[in-house]
Amino acid sequence: MPKPITLLLLFIFCFIVIDSSAQVIKGVVTDTSGKPLAFATIKIGDTKQGLMADLNGKFRLRVTKSFSFIIVSHLGYQQEQVNVEHADTSVVLQIKLLPADRNLDDVVVSSSTNKLKRILGGAISNRNKNNPEKYNWYQCKIYYKTTVDILSPDSISTLDTSAEAAEWRERMKQQHMFITETYSKRTWERPQKLQEDVIASRVSGFKKAWFTSLVTDVLPFHAYNDFLTFNGKDYHNPLSSGYWQRFDFRIQDELLTGTDTVWVISYEPKKDKENLSGTLYISSNQFAISHLIAQHYDSSLRRLVGIEQQYVFEQGKWFPDQLNYFINWKGIFAGQELYMKGTSSIDSVTFEKEQGFKFDKAHTARLQPKADERSNAEWKEIRPASLSAKEERTYEFIDSIGNKHHFDNITLYMDRLSDGYFPAGKLDIDLQRIYSYNNYEKHRLGFGLRTSKKFSEKFSVGGWFGYGTGDKNLKYGGFAEVYADRYREFKFRAAYQSDLQDPGRLQINEELDRNFLRRFLLGRVDKIRSYSFEVYKKFGYLSTVLGVNHEQIIPQYDYTLDVSGKAWKQFETKELTLGFRYAYAERMSPIFGKYLSNGSKYPIIYGKVRFGEVNTDKNQYIHAVAAVKWQKHINHLGNEQFLLMAGGVFSKKPLPISKLFAGNGFRTEDQSFYVFGGMQTMLPYDYYSDRFINFYWKHDFDFKFYNAKLTKGLSSSPTLSFGYNVLYGSLKNPEAHKNVNFRVPDKGYHEVGMMLNRVVRMKVMGMMYMNLNGGYFYHLDGPFNKQNGRFVFGISADL
Repeated sequence: MPKPITLLLLFIFCFIVIDSSAQVIKGVVTDTSGKPLAFATIKIGDTKQGLMADLNGKFRLRVTKSFSFIIVSHLGYQQEQVNVEHADTSVVLQIKLLPADRNLDDVVVSSSTNKLKRILGGAISNRNKNNPEKYNWYQCKIYYKTTVDILSPDSISTLDTSAEAAEWRERMKQQHMFITETYSKRTWERPQKLQEDVIASRVSGFKKAWFTSLVTDVLPFHAYNDFLTFNGKDYHNPLSSGYWQRFDFRIQDELLTGTDTVWVISYEPKKDKENLSGTLYISSNQFAISHLIAQHYDSSLRRLVGIEQQYVFEQGKWFPDQLNYFINWKGIFAGQELYMKGTSSIDSVTFEKEQGFKFDKAHTARLQPKADERSNAEWKEIRPASLSAKEERTYEFIDSIGNKHHFDNITLYMDRLSDGYFPAGKLDIDLQRIYSYNNYEKHRLGFGLRTSKKFSEKFSVGGWFGYGTGDKNLKYGGFAEVYADRYREFKFRAAYQSDLQDPGRLQINEELDRNFLRRFLLGRVDKIRSYSFEVYKKFGYLSTVLGVNHEQIIPQYDYTLDVSGKAWKQFETKELTLGFRYAYAERMSPIFGKYLSNGSKYPIIYGKVRFGEVNTDKNQYIHAVAAVKWQKHINHLGNEQFLLMAGGVFSKKPLPISKLFAGNGFRTEDQSFYVFGGMQTMLPYDYYSDRFINFYWKHDFDFKFYNAKLTKGLSSSPTLSFGYNVLYGSLKNPEAHKNVNFRVPDKGYHEVGMMLNRVVRMKVMGMMYMNLNGGYFYHLDGPFNKQNGRFVFGISADL
């Protein structure tokens, strides 16, 4: 017999003998309450051979009969030795681990330890190699499920013994408060193309999917960036440069899985560092993350947030396999706990580019036709595992309540309120028109209406009026809009208004214009009457508006424009306007029938050009302005923000002050509120230019000075920010503008400032913080005095 065949037969014989002496052990690892322990390590006997349990604590392990026990361990729990010599392979082992007494000081391995440094350094240096965002192309399908529960501790049960409370607690044991499922196809192409096609979506209590719940809405798709962002907050990644400054590490265990070694490394934040704790599982195969546990506890909000990720190596690449998260708010509802859990499963992974696939840049997440109308049979095919009895009961009960109380109608209110309207049948009431205050009109009272989607999905008409108690004048207007697509991103608008407007204020894009603050600062006004017609259209990352406008301007202050020796006090303009906004790789998600931005990590560019003619000797002009805005959280440095704006007016003759550029002053006589994008020490109408450049910069440091409790519900946790703003401008023929005082920033206007953020933090509903911020900005011009300096205050919110 030929030697190769003999060797092959010998190998097969040995394999059969070895395999026949092995048994498959199935089990699930939990804590004493029954909560699964994700990624518990299971070793065969005293060897290093073994594996990790999955996210649900489940495992399947082949053990030869020569080994009589397995060792089960998990960080924070006592190690358990389980006898499997006579185990029934048809029975799933229920392994419960007891909490362990820990003393980190006794077990911490210094970050300078050679072995630990080699492992972590190798993982960091291989981040780009294992990062899915660095792959040229991938496509996968994701099943995602979220449940929400109200948990009642035993202490609450003993305090409230009423029949209603007992019934409530029993119901919460039998079902969840809420459940939602989504099944989507995720497609990626470098450098930043992303598409989420929602194939199926279901939300308990609702017939229609008014929003899509995607796994990446809450937690990161992978753990290879400098920051792990979940629950809307950035946390330093333990696998990022500078890890030794922020974390203490220790090698918890080593495990041989096939030919690879997996190092189990625990990490905890150093003192006074608001960071994550958890466990890293690093594979010797490309030093990739095979599993990750990360969590953070906010003692003030009594909130625990965490993520659990599992990766697999397939087709020569590492890729996410399961992504889970949890949020636990304790004592949020009369001592009860709110517990939210999301689980996901990823399948059908391919790295081969699908020919002819088209990305919809304007709609990152697309709801496929009838995605919210899937039958139970279709859902059974989609789910990686059947729903539990508790989940089934949740759908049955919450759906019945939703049908009875018309939950879908509630979303109509949410849709309108998010736009500042209150629904009233076939009409919407404009809440922003009811009341406002400014220095010129004082109290402005008014009312506005428009037809709602119930009246027509294709068009809307509306009108409004307002009356100022200070100027005692009536303002009014009306509009009509026609929509050419379902998301109202392609629309035609015609409008008339008789209103007030402050002269020369920058108007680039509503994201930058700060209209809410400018209405408050209104002090010098033009009365305007205008007719306009505009067309709005979105092309991928580019949003555009093309419009024509006929406007009459009547200054309500003493002002005269001298043009060729002739004095002009009223003005009439005709303009053709082109505006745009470009946000490369912006992520857009549908909610309540429209798409909202989830942001872009790249600079956003804005621009507006007006080609016009004014009645002062039929003077033609071009009025152009542009801006660039960018924000990024940078490892080691902190959060960086900048805004650059520039503009110019080009005409042969002087233009009225209303067509110049006013300095973007946010200062008031009594107090100043800090808003990024404004000059904090400049009054609103002090400076004018016909050409300008304006730069704003702000840096937020990550570190905090201290963390102190003030009173119940109030705390202090200050962080430091620095800011610098500068304005340069020029103006031809400033002498043409009569009877009005202003300056030209031709020598530059510089101001610097420092802010202390989160000086006072107030808990809101036990779920988030409202922050009081304070600081000082100084105008760098002349001696240090009260006139040049300004205390500023601000309000912010965070999770």
